[in-house]
Amino acid sequence: MDASLKDRLVYQPLDQDLREIRILTILPGARSAPIECTLENAPLFDVDEYEALSYTWGDPKSTTEIFVNGRSFPATLNLAAALVQLRARHCFRLWIDAVCIDQNNRQEKGLQVLRMESIYRKANGTIVWLGNQEDDSDLAFEALKAMSEDPSDKQNVLIPEDIFTAGSPTRAAIKQLFRRPYWRRVRIIQEVSVSETIIVCCGKASIKWDRLEFALKAIISLNSEDENLAMDFKLVEDYFLTLYRFRLTMTQDRPLDLLSALNRSGSALATCQRDRVFALLGITLDGNSYISDPNYKQDDRSVFIDMAKARLVHTRVLDMICLKAYIPSNTWNLPSWIPDWLNLGQVFPRRMTDYLSGCGTENFVINAFGKSPYTHPATFNASAGSIASFRMQDSKLKVRGIILDTIDGLSSALDPDSEYKPNSVYSNMSQSTSSSPNAYGTKGALFDSLFRTMSEFPNSMHGLPHDRYKSTFSNLMTPSTIKLLEQSKNFNFKHLLVWLDRNKNFLIGDQTMEEYLTGSTRPVKSFIARAQKRLFKRSHDTTYAFDLYSPEVCTAAAVRVVVQFGTRIITTKFGLVGRTHPAARKGDGLALLAGCSFPVILRPSETVVEQFQVIGDAYVEGWMNGDMWNQVSTELDDIILV
Repeated sequence: MDASLKDRLVYQPLDQDLREIRILTILPGARSAPIECTLENAPLFDVDEYEALSYTWGDPKSTTEIFVNGRSFPATLNLAAALVQLRARHCFRLWIDAVCIDQNNRQEKGLQVLRMESIYRKANGTIVWLGNQEDDSDLAFEALKAMSEDPSDKQNVLIPEDIFTAGSPTRAAIKQLFRRPYWRRVRIIQEVSVSETIIVCCGKASIKWDRLEFALKAIISLNSEDENLAMDFKLVEDYFLTLYRFRLTMTQDRPLDLLSALNRSGSALATCQRDRVFALLGITLDGNSYISDPNYKQDDRSVFIDMAKARLVHTRVLDMICLKAYIPSNTWNLPSWIPDWLNLGQVFPRRMTDYLSGCGTENFVINAFGKSPYTHPATFNASAGSIASFRMQDSKLKVRGIILDTIDGLSSALDPDSEYKPNSVYSNMSQSTSSSPNAYGTKGALFDSLFRTMSEFPNSMHGLPHDRYKSTFSNLMTPSTIKLLEQSKNFNFKHLLVWLDRNKNFLIGDQTMEEYLTGSTRPVKSFIARAQKRLFKRSHDTTYAFDLYSPEVCTAAAVRVVVQFGTRIITTKFGLVGRTHPAARKGDGLALLAGCSFPVILRPSETVVEQFQVIGDAYVEGWMNGDMWNQVSTELDDIILV
């Protein structure tokens, strides 16, 4: 080649007003000939037919030379292999991100990322490139094509016989095909979701996406019947179902919000973590409200802080500040009030819905920026529907609120690794004073508050009245109930029994938890007497079948729901009871904040005076419906969260 041909490719600027993109055209040539192409600018909505490539770049340090507009371009080995195969298939006009976007121009990258949804949707078709033929990939394609020979006949799918044999060539080949890096790349989610026609290629083999989908559904349906098959094809199921669900959402034109998309794509990978957000902006209904202009000059941490700020500005609701407490990772050293948006899957779905729904009686779930068909009533309304008042400076958040009480006593948290052994003595890890005041006046009122704090079910369950559950709650630690729950094979009940035993001496007012839960406080005597007789009979009847819907079991299940995620029961300095995040400590403050549906646990910063870390949320009996807020809302102070 002439020396001038080895000069680096020079990109012509894109006209943003015309929404220009670049189209790569592969010039014809023999299979062994160097790859030569041309690159031209074209308005996106007035461009001749082209196909879009969906692939993984591969190792950016391992490149080979191709020629674009007569100049040298370093293509990764996987891209070069794809171009060789595409030239042989006479696929000449293409959009390929590595070539068609100037990767050294961060501003252009950000703008083109926002257009990728339109680029793939407008393409004549999308070509998925899995890589060269290896690990019997041809055999895998043959089997998948045979299984999808007649997609209309869903009753008689032709399943290769050796797929049921562990270690068989066909089974191993399909398994290896889905271990390829392509399936975990976050950018393919958008590329596959919006493309109308898709051809999947691996070496010289190919299959239409619809047929691949049909075959994989058949394999997944077999997983439920064969445990070993399910283990072998777990990656097939995980990766494929993620793509399938995104694609189904887009083809049915159902709105998908950014946080739901991040949660759904939790296992996807990207070279830089901010790309896990940027790659989903084009297929979400509120993505541009979080990030209007993807900025590759920002580091990951700055992007996540900006997302939190955008949500607060648009919603004027603070509930999301409690999310981070349930996500153990803190890779980016984020402030205590900003969640790790990439690991929302670690949050129990019910809690995530609560923290992202908002403050008030009915709010949009997760999507904060536009109308969504999915609404959810806020579980609590501690700040009486107030609007958040805040100011942001760098990564600090100044809010309006008031610290009303401090944690004085803490039960131990449930340990999911504990093994229950009847009649064993467990270490008592609860922390409580010799006694605590009673802000509720009477022992009966304190018992009612404890009942509401420790149980989570509606006023009527399975047709039984609320008082019936209160009576069985007051007998939760009697020998008869313990023996009844021991009959259950449900491990969560075994864990609950450990938790109850560890906290039996936890003081609430002037009584222990064991005294409250063994009938010492009798709010509904008629129910209590009958419950005790029934329990005694059942626990001594060897023929009795464990009743999943008995009042005793339902009550135990309601308590288990509260404590199973590490929730701790608390008493406060001023005699209240409640429950908190497991990271709470004795002496932590309990605050009400404007625009937050929950009381918040605050801990003074160890480095800066008058600033606080968010430890998590709390339930404080008497505060949850806004009654306390209405009494103190004129006494708010500035509180700085770090």
